[in-house]
Amino acid sequence: MSTKNQPQPAEPHKQAAKKGVTAELSAEALHNLAGWFDVLIQMDLAQKVRNEIRSKEDGRRLANQDSGQTK
Repeated sequence: MSTKNQPQPAEPHKQAAKKGVTAELSAEALHNLAGWFDVLIQMDLAQKVRNEIRSKEDGRRLANQDSGQTK
């Protein structure tokens, strides 16, 4: 099958990427992308805080078990 008959991507950014052209993002697209990354960063920070709290609780639990105290 020849490459001329293959379907082309409908989205302009995919067409540009296929041709090796840098696609420009609109202001709205940049705003949405920045918001999306902001949410990801917030989720990552929240997970790190939860992990730190869990780690401290596990450390206390192990210290209590070593000293003979159990919950």
